[in-house]
Amino acid sequence: MSTSPEGAAPRRARTAGRVARAAAALGLGGALLAAAALRDPTPRFLERRSHLTTAVEGPVVPLDGHLVQAVRLTAASGLELDLLLKRPAGRDDTGRGVADDGKHPLVLLLGGHNTGREAVRLIPETRGAIVAALSYPYRGEHRVKGLQVVRHVPAIRNAVLDTPPAVMLALDYLLARADVDPRRAEGVGVSLGAPFMVIAGALDPRLTRVWAIHGSGGSYGPLEANLRRRLPSTPARATVAGLASLLISGPRLAPERWAGRIAPRPFVMLNARDDEQMPRALVDRLYASAREPKAMIWVPGGHVRARPEVVRPLIDTVLARVLATP
Repeated sequence: MSTSPEGAAPRRARTAGRVARAAAALGLGGALLAAAALRDPTPRFLERRSHLTTAVEGPVVPLDGHLVQAVRLTAASGLELDLLLKRPAGRDDTGRGVADDGKHPLVLLLGGHNTGREAVRLIPETRGAIVAALSYPYRGEHRVKGLQVVRHVPAIRNAVLDTPPAVMLALDYLLARADVDPRRAEGVGVSLGAPFMVIAGALDPRLTRVWAIHGSGGSYGPLEANLRRRLPSTPARATVAGLASLLISGPRLAPERWAGRIAPRPFVMLNARDDEQMPRALVDRLYASAREPKAMIWVPGGHVRARPEVVRPLIDTVLARVLATP
C-alpha cells in the first residue's frame, strides 16, 4: 500500500506551513534554516558514507555464553562510529540460524541515544545470530541543560544527518566478515533509532528486512508528544517542537517519506498498544506509507525506554522471525 498523491499534498502543505511559521519567527536565519531542512539529504548521506578506510577491532570478551567485541570504524569522509558485536561462542548442536557454510544471520540494531552500542548487553541470547549495535555518531557534550543546548545544535544536527550513512558504513564492515551471511541482514531500529533505520533501509538494499520497533511517522509530532510532560503549555511546546524539527532537518527525515522505497524487501512494525510517546495516528501514517510486503505487530505495554524487561521480548520476536526465515 502506498501513499496517494492526494494524501501527500496536504502533508506537504502542513509541513510547509509549519516551516513558514517557524521561519517568520526566526527571521532570515530561520528562513535559511527552513530551506536547509527541506533540502534532499541523500547526496550528503552518500558523501559521508563514502567508503570504509579503517576498522579497529578490540579484544574479544566472553559474555553470556557469547563473544563480545568492540569495533571502531572510520570512513574516508572522516565519519567515525562505534559498534559492539555479540556473536555465538561456537556453533551449537542444532546449528540454529547458521548456514551450511557456517555463516550467521546478522541483526543490526540502532536503539536509543543513551543506550547506543551497549544495547547488545540487553540481549542475553542471540539464538545463533550475530547482533551488532551502533552508537550514534555524536561527538558533543551529552549532559546539557536548558539553553546550553543552543551551542551544541551544530553537533546534534551533524549527528542526526550522519546516522543513516553510519548504518550503511556499519554494513560495509559487517557484511564483509567471514562469519556473516549477507543474504540475511536485518535492520532493527528501536524508538529513536526507528526513523534512521527506515532511511538506511530505503537507501541500502543490502538490508534484507527492516524493522521499526516502537516507532512512528513524522518528526514534529513525536517531538511534541515527548515534550508534554516537561512543557504543559501547548504554544510553548509547539514552538520548541517546531524549531527542534527544523534544526534536525525533520521535514526531510520523516520516515514516511522513505518507507515506500524499502519494498520489495519486507518492512515490519512492532508497536506497543499503550505507547505514550508515539501518537497512534503517526504510527498508522508510517505503516500506510510502506508498500507490501509489510506487517504490523501489536504488543501490550508502554514505550520501550531501554528497559531490559521490555527490550528482551521485543528482540526475541525479531530473532524468532529471523531464524524462521530460510
